Amino acid sequence: MINFLRKIHIKKILIFRFGAIGDVVHSTALYRSLKKYNQNLSIHYLTGEVPSLLLENDTDLDKVWIIEGKSYKYLANLAKELKKEKFDLCINLQPSIRTRIFSFLTGSKRILTYKKTFKIHAVNNFWMTAKPLFRDILLDKEIKVFIPKEVKEKISKILSTEKRIIGFNMGANSARQGRKWPIEHWKELAKRIIDKYDCEIVLTGSLEDKEISEILLDISPKIKSFCGKLDILENAALLSKCYILISGDTGPLHIATAVKTPVIGLYGSMPVLRTGPYSENSSALCSDRNCVPCNRRKCKLTKKQELYTPCMEDITPDNVFSFVEKYLDN
Repeated sequence: MINFLRKIHIKKILIFRFGAIGDVVHSTALYRSLKKYNQNLSIHYLTGEVPSLLLENDTDLDKVWIIEGKSYKYLANLAKELKKEKFDLCINLQPSIRTRIFSFLTGSKRILTYKKTFKIHAVNNFWMTAKPLFRDILLDKEIKVFIPKEVKEKISKILSTEKRIIGFNMGANSARQGRKWPIEHWKELAKRIIDKYDCEIVLTGSLEDKEISEILLDISPKIKSFCGKLDILENAALLSKCYILISGDTGPLHIATAVKTPVIGLYGSMPVLRTGPYSENSSALCSDRNCVPCNRRKCKLTKKQELYTPCMEDITPDNVFSFVEKYLDN
């Protein structure tokens, strides 16, 4: 192995994925596998400001760079700065004409570019990018992010409860219609959980999710909202405190799997094979319609004024609650 590395002279690596959060979390298995393969590798990661918070405490990374723009001029100046690092290898996990040019401008001796496929999970897909040069790397069965002790302690004080905590992540990218579970379904599920179990429900998400999520607050004082109140690292700490998380296919779902919280994923248009929860103690529910997964941004069966796709409507509160019972009763 060491002889092979000497032969191709790879000692310093730049990996970049500008977003989204779930993709950055999925890519952690790639650099962790490389580091296990050779502890002497120096690995830098370039990403956006928000996902960078999930990486800055990772001991397998030597440096996290933050990208603050995507114009050609900005990228050219950033590449000029990165060129000073004299990287032996650049791994481009966000392929486009713009990023291919950027990869070249970093001056890296070798460049590997990610090729997206829906035939395997995203974690495997990112990891496979390095295989041409690192033939013997092994893929971990789990992904992980590191949360500082002080952040965990802060969230523990905020929660101040000994009861089991159930996480609801109700938000979804507005451009992805097939990731939103109907609000009436969320309300019914919340009522059933509160009625049967001595637990608390926490609502997670960004400020954009606040209005829709906090409709549930009238159901019970046992439901608390943290939407828009925490940064992404604090959200990760909150998710780590949850007994289970119920969520559509969004960044928080993948963060939850990375902090070892069991997930019940609600999947509509997106393929579970590619973006399902990457953990052995999680579940994914989806419709049995022939058109699922379609991977479309907008559903061809949904009328203009309709908010939810038929495939997400098909996942009933009964379906989800039966899985909740399996986790909580055991």
